[in-house]
Amino acid sequence: MSRLARSKDDDDYPDAAQKHLMDADLLLRQGRYDGAGYLTGYVVECVLKTYILVGQSPSPLAKVAKADRHHRLNDLSQSALRLAAMPSAQTARYPLKMTTGHPMYDVKTGWREQIRYRAAAAVTAQQAQDWLTEARAVYAPALPQMKLDGVI
Repeated sequence: MSRLARSKDDDDYPDAAQKHLMDADLLLRQGRYDGAGYLTGYVVECVLKTYILVGQSPSPLAKVAKADRHHRLNDLSQSALRLAAMPSAQTARYPLKMTTGHPMYDVKTGWREQIRYRAAAAVTAQQAQDWLTEARAVYAPALPQMKLDGVI
């Protein structure tokens, strides 16, 4: 359990990001592209919500702002990037690397939580692989180091 776990609703974004990344990787290797693709979006979402929590001052354990309790990756990324850009923010020490223009973030054809309701094979093997690659790129530079540093 991370230091950001909140007992009220049991949300633990850093641990959830790690769990979803491992599960997405396993599902992709098993040819379960819909499930892999679905979980990759939650990896990115949990990383972004971690940034938002860590970047909130004075208490990173404060409740996530109501506007950030959704699944829209583009909106969450804007909030997280604003916090990461502040020189005094704790998040400034940790790179937030999102690929500009990546198809995963396309509001019409990219990741959305509603893909769980699509018919089988809605996510292609290539799409799942691309999304997983992006999820790893967003996760890897920051969350493991935040854990090592005791931030989360």
